[in-house]
Amino acid sequence: MALEISQLDKNAARNEALIFDLVDILRDSIDNGFSVGFLLTDTNDSLKTFWENEIAKLSLGNRILIASRDESLVGVVIITPELRSNGSHRGELRKLMVKSSAQKSGIGSALEAAACQAAKEMGLSLLYLDSATDYLVNKKYEEWGWNKVGSIPRYAATPDGKLVATTFFYKELTD
Repeated sequence: MALEISQLDKNAARNEALIFDLVDILRDSIDNGFSVGFLLTDTNDSLKTFWENEIAKLSLGNRILIASRDESLVGVVIITPELRSNGSHRGELRKLMVKSSAQKSGIGSALEAAACQAAKEMGLSLLYLDSATDYLVNKKYEEWGWNKVGSIPRYAATPDGKLVATTFFYKELTD
């Protein structure tokens, strides 16, 4: 029952079972109403294309961390570094998702901590993220040391297409 967090490599694109599991966790988030960039009408083929594209971006410096328990994928997070030279110190924390059947067991906290450590190892000193305001989970980001910047109304759509506000956060990574 131990949680294992590992980093994907570019060979993950050839692992159809892993791609299926990544699609499954994204579909689970969508079906449970979380605003993760996709609509209920998006097909599993489009979700598969998303993951294949994200894995292809590993060669550009992206990191994808997955959390597994009993050899089952239960969570994922993406770290995307800024590629322009004036922002090479920062990156974006994206798609922090925990399978609905595994939520409230510390997996999100473990993934966030692992992502921050991976970002430091990438040479990043600042991370930022955005989250649909209605889906902020019990001030978790603040508990994890993230600073709220502000919200933009009607910024993103929920899976059913309703426009909602999005809140932006940043976290300075220190030793």
